[in-house]
Amino acid sequence: MSYPDIPSIKTVLLRIYGANTSSLISRPRELHTLHVLSSQYRIGPRVHGTFDNGRIEEYFDSTALTAADLRDPTTSRWIGARMAELHRVDIAAIEEEDRVPTNGDTKSSWNIAAKTNVRSWLKVAYEVLQISSVEDEFKSAIQLDRFVTEWEQYMAWLADWESKHVSSKRVFAHNDTQYGNLLRLRKIKEGLPEHRQVRIL
Repeated sequence: MSYPDIPSIKTVLLRIYGANTSSLISRPRELHTLHVLSSQYRIGPRVHGTFDNGRIEEYFDSTALTAADLRDPTTSRWIGARMAELHRVDIAAIEEEDRVPTNGDTKSSWNIAAKTNVRSWLKVAYEVLQISSVEDEFKSAIQLDRFVTEWEQYMAWLADWESKHVSSKRVFAHNDTQYGNLLRLRKIKEGLPEHRQVRIL
């Protein structure tokens, strides 16, 4: 375990990873992303230390937004402003470029991270659903085969659309931005814009 002695830090968040979640999430990549977001863009928590199955990160004295909070016009504007900041993150600082051959020439192209992520966890998801202790009702509710069919249809549509038009601009985005992952700070530092009281996890 690594954890620097920082006297000014009084409260931290201890995050323990769930069993086998590293099959679905690349922890080194996640830590790299968190570091870039917090150090260069002041988005998200700083990571103070890591160990095999978790990490110690910055604690925000805050409350989680609720579904009702998201419907509040002022809060929605703050969230929109924070999302705009997130989408301006330089993708080159987060993702590696794919080298794509085109007409004998090689050009740089940004892959869609969601495509890479789905490819990496789909096999594991099917294996989990084959475990005998997983109830049939749960397997049915997940509808993984339907997801795969609709995902492949969407990716085919996107590839066709981009072949006929200019490719969509790739931006950094949060794949799980729901109220549980949005916090409102209890106190905001003087001089900071009001929307900065919303924090994204």
